[in-house]
Amino acid sequence: MQPDRRCRRPVEANDTQKTGTIDMPKPNLTRREFLAASGWMSAPAVLARGGEAQPRSRRNVLFIFSDQQHKFALGCMGNRDVRTPHLDRMAREGVLFRNCYSSNPVCGPYRCSVLTGRYASTTGCWNNGQPLPGDGRNLPEVLERHGIHTSWVGKWHIGGNGNKPIPAELRGGFTDFIGYQCYNGFHQNVCFYDESGQEHRFDRHRTEVTTDLAIERLGKAAAGGKPFVQLVSYQAPHYPVQPLPEYESLYTGKPMKKRPSYQPTEPYTPTFDPPSPKPPGKDPDYQRYGGNMDEYMRLYYGMCSQVDAGVGRILKALDRLGLAGDTLVLFSSDHGDMQGCHGLKNKTLPHEESAGIPCIARVPGGHQGRVCSVPVGSVDVYPTILDWCGVRLEDAPWAEGRSLAPYLSGRSPLAEEPVFSECNNEGSRWHSVRVGKYKLAARRARESRELKPWLLFDLEKDPYEMSNLVNSESYGPKIQQLMNLLGRFA
Repeated sequence: MQPDRRCRRPVEANDTQKTGTIDMPKPNLTRREFLAASGWMSAPAVLARGGEAQPRSRRNVLFIFSDQQHKFALGCMGNRDVRTPHLDRMAREGVLFRNCYSSNPVCGPYRCSVLTGRYASTTGCWNNGQPLPGDGRNLPEVLERHGIHTSWVGKWHIGGNGNKPIPAELRGGFTDFIGYQCYNGFHQNVCFYDESGQEHRFDRHRTEVTTDLAIERLGKAAAGGKPFVQLVSYQAPHYPVQPLPEYESLYTGKPMKKRPSYQPTEPYTPTFDPPSPKPPGKDPDYQRYGGNMDEYMRLYYGMCSQVDAGVGRILKALDRLGLAGDTLVLFSSDHGDMQGCHGLKNKTLPHEESAGIPCIARVPGGHQGRVCSVPVGSVDVYPTILDWCGVRLEDAPWAEGRSLAPYLSGRSPLAEEPVFSECNNEGSRWHSVRVGKYKLAARRARESRELKPWLLFDLEKDPYEMSNLVNSESYGPKIQQLMNLLGRFA
């Protein structure tokens, strides 16, 4: 793959607030407006920041995303331990973004951000199970108003939990819908609920069912004759890691290479829906990988390979239906998995293994075999989909990301902009910004509005985030510049 040249510009401090801490006023500007005001974008770019859409008979989008797959769990990211041939091929046929960040590295808040085009600090969707805003601005609502058919398949986790139907008022405006709230099991009680509320119960692996339903609904969308946008939400490789035997066997007994920041960590996490047996020793999942990070990683990679195979089947169906030439295909994940890095596990953290997510895009007639290191974020999905489908971005001024469609099509370079992430985590709320080689995370207690620097990394010199620079006096000006950005956006 051909690496993309980075397009850097320095952050300019736009006020003289005290270095190190900042009081958090309610922002009066949208993130896009502030970026323009601070010199990151030209004013015309704010008004027409897409420009990709061209008159065509049909433009479709297929957005597939996994759950808890960190960005390094791909062969095309240089990981020789995991087998992902179909996603690797997709990267060769499109663009691999090496530095993509989840706007909120938690299942439900990520989905809310993708579907609203906004951050949790704007919508208030901070937690799993919260509903989408009822303001008519959700992605499917905007698309349907422009005559574009919308379809959802898979895990939802918005407005509820568990195995139960998702009523229309919680579905965000999707015309076609077959999914479930959240159920952390892959072999039993595999239930999906369609747009009429009917339960469909399966005796197959949840990942295989998701793939089968995605292909079925893809055929339905193709037969409808309208442009469509389909989102496919896998629950794998989220714990409990339970791949099918044929994918588990790909990694049986193989040594697992851990990242240099790894510290011994218990990989097992109990589930709440369904509740895991207690004590942990009675849980079959704990019996399989409790206390054994290597075995957890083997099973995790097995699930990544199973998702990859599902993506391959869906792409094959896209070809068979004659839609590949008109369909933008995106692959990503909602958040990553720490897997013992820095002695931590799971998600909700600003570290690369948690907030960093895979991102591959394949656009008909666009870049092929391109590797882009310019940071992007999941909040960019919303405007990218609208732009590709021909919806004027001026009609969605609330969108806080930017369209990647002009870059993907080869029509313009990708300028560097600050990329943000945020999350509620263990009693505190953090916000992070990535600009160039630096990433700053700042946090505050819930009862306080004061945001304090927490983590600062130079990701070129320190890609594993093992040297926190936040207390280094020589980085005071850089911290000030980045805190100014967070002060406008958090």
